[in-house]
Amino acid sequence: MSPRVLRKCALGTFLTPIACLFGQPVDAQLLQDAQTVVIPNEPPLTTQRSVFARDSTVPVGERMLPALSAQGLKLGNFDLFPGLSIGGLYTSNVFANNDRKHSDFAVVVRPEATLRTVGGPYDLELYARGDFRRYAQYVSEDTEEGMGGFKGSVAIGPLSSLTAGADYGSYIDPRFASDSPVDAAKPLEYRALNGFVGATIEGSTTRVIARADITQLRFSDTPRIGGGTINAQDRDRTRYAGLVRVERSFGPGLSFYVAGTANKIDYRFLSGGVLQRDSSGFGAYLGASFDVTRLIRGDVRVGYIRQKFNLPGVRAISGIGALGNVSYFPNGLWTFTARGESSVQDSGVPGTAGYLHRGGSISADHELRRYLIASLEGGYYQDTYRGLDRRDKLPFAEVSATYLSHNHWNARLGYRYIARHCGGCSGGISSYDDHRISATLTFQY
Repeated sequence: MSPRVLRKCALGTFLTPIACLFGQPVDAQLLQDAQTVVIPNEPPLTTQRSVFARDSTVPVGERMLPALSAQGLKLGNFDLFPGLSIGGLYTSNVFANNDRKHSDFAVVVRPEATLRTVGGPYDLELYARGDFRRYAQYVSEDTEEGMGGFKGSVAIGPLSSLTAGADYGSYIDPRFASDSPVDAAKPLEYRALNGFVGATIEGSTTRVIARADITQLRFSDTPRIGGGTINAQDRDRTRYAGLVRVERSFGPGLSFYVAGTANKIDYRFLSGGVLQRDSSGFGAYLGASFDVTRLIRGDVRVGYIRQKFNLPGVRAISGIGALGNVSYFPNGLWTFTARGESSVQDSGVPGTAGYLHRGGSISADHELRRYLIASLEGGYYQDTYRGLDRRDKLPFAEVSATYLSHNHWNARLGYRYIARHCGGCSGGISSYDDHRISATLTFQY
């Protein structure tokens, strides 16, 4: 997973899409970067306040003043929020391969639109997003991505609701992805269909959250450097996942919970015609959610995870599973956040069905001025594969500055360092270091 997506997953804990727990290839460029249009938060389904709410302090990186957000267009009972981002991207290693290291510059255009209900006992949101990139020199890396979907919820009680959603997209598995073959003449393309249903039942001191997800991935063959075709359809798979979380409040700003997850991964074809890569697994956790005197807020869970693989001769992954996010608010201008994770992820890498993903990061967000926010983040993750003698070390660092204008536009300048130091890699997998500089101007209504 990319650092940005990991950060988003940690913030949402069990309320996030199942992609955070056992998700689709979130390295896709369209999914990796956050939405650029700043729209108002969804109106609450009820005016009653939940004892599990953790919103006493808004992190600097998520701060949005009403004057800086999109106003939207009224369309009957809906609000439409259109937006367009235009920017430039410099990459020092366009192929993510230190043995074939070349730099390039790309123009990036990202249109998006969100249509949602104004209010009432239900929420409904329709959305569409795109990502188009054109490189100055290596036109083989030109890409187009697009996705659309919906999500909605309906109140069934003062603090209880039913939710559902689905989306479909055409994506690129970028060069820096762990399963991107170095001998491909252009990045792999794939399609993803996701759907989920869920429910939250909440009383005065207890709530129960349940959710079920399904994700279907279909990869397209791609030309090989020097001629021929790389058959990528053995990466096609369907994921089924579910979770249940039971939480009890023990006073203002403190709750404890137990949670369980289960998943099943079914590959459409055998890898290489012989390797069976299906797997199934579960997780059991104890966790706590807290907000201490408006200074420290977090959600931390620790438990046991196990993933059993059908790949002959491959032992199961089992051990400590964890996901934690703790933020510190020393004053109104700073937010410091620490994150950590230990989980199992499935893999499109031929010869393996999954890997153990562990690591963490630290970030700081600072409001330099009322309209100017600076962010800094650094971290380290390690992926240990089953079925292959492969271990990836994944350090990253990012620094950015975002200017929010009250005239419906914003500007962002950022630097990102990403790398993969691959131990035991063979069969077309390489190590890389990449320095990326981006400048983006976003217009919204």
